Amino acid sequence: MSELRAILSAARAAWSSGEVPVLATVVATRGSSYRKPGARMLVTREGWKAGSISGGCLEADVVRKAGWLVDQGEPVLKTYDTSADGEVALGCGGEVDVLLEPFPSDGALAQAMARVLATRRPETRTITLPGGAAWTETLRPPRRLVVCGAGHDALPVHRLATGLGWDVHLVDFRPAQLNPTRFPDATTHLLAYDALVRLPLEEGCAVVIMSHHLVYDGRLLEAALSSPLPVYVGVLGPSKRTAELLETLPKGLSRERLHAPVGLALGGEGPAAVALAIVAEVHAVLHGAPAIPMSRAVRP
Repeated sequence: MSELRAILSAARAAWSSGEVPVLATVVATRGSSYRKPGARMLVTREGWKAGSISGGCLEADVVRKAGWLVDQGEPVLKTYDTSADGEVALGCGGEVDVLLEPFPSDGALAQAMARVLATRRPETRTITLPGGAAWTETLRPPRRLVVCGAGHDALPVHRLATGLGWDVHLVDFRPAQLNPTRFPDATTHLLAYDALVRLPLEEGCAVVIMSHHLVYDGRLLEAALSSPLPVYVGVLGPSKRTAELLETLPKGLSRERLHAPVGLALGGEGPAAVALAIVAEVHAVLHGAPAIPMSRAVRP
C-alpha cells in the first residue's frame, strides 16, 4: 500500500472514532537525511499508525511529543539535529524540519489526498509554515505498473511492486490466472489474446510483458510501444525472442523505451531473483536513477 493511501486509511479509522490525529511532514532537510521533504507519518492516541519520516530514528520522539505539541490545534515546526551533538545524537550529520499539525477529515490536505488517489492526478499546493515561510509540494498518486501475464513468475513481481506501494495491474487472457486471491491489492484485467489489446495505461507508467505467449506478447508489445504514456516497456525472454516479436510489429515504432531482456543483471536464478531484477530496473527508470552501487553514487 502506498504511503498516501496508508495514511488516509489510518486517519479514517481515527476519524470514525471521533479523534483528530496528528500528521508529521518533512518540509526541509539540510545535510544527510533518510527521507526527503514530503515524507509523512500519522500519529493517533494509540501511537504511530502509518508512514515514516526517517529510518525509525525520529518516529519515537514524534509519537511522544505530537499530542502536546499541537494541543492548541495549531501547527508546530520542529527541527531535529541528527549530528553527534544534536538532540537525537544519531551521528547522521543532518537537520530535518518536521511540520506537526492536526489532520481533520474536512481539512484541505485530507481532501487533496483523497482527490489525488481517486483521480490519479497530481495536485500542487503551497502553505505557510509557522514562522511565515512558504512551502510548496506536489501530491502524486502511486506509480502504476502494468504486468502483462499472470503466471507463477508474476507473483513475486506483484509482491515486490505492491510492497513498494505501486498501483499494480495484472493483464492476462486466462481467467483462472487472474484469481484475485493470487494477486491481493492489485487490479486484474481479462483481455482476449486475439483481440486488439487495450492496456490500463496512464502517463508515466511502466509495462512489463511476461505472458509467455508469442502472439499475445506481440500484441501487448505493439499496444505498449504505440502509446506515448509508458516511460518503461520491458519484455521477458531472450533477445532472439524479442527480435522475433519486433519483426511482427509495424515499422516506425519507437524502441527508445524498450528494455529487453527485461531487468538488471543482478545474478541469481528463479522467479524471485528475476522479479527482483525486473522491479529494480523499473524502479530506477521511474526515479531517473543510474542503477549503480550506492558506494559509487554517494561521495563520502
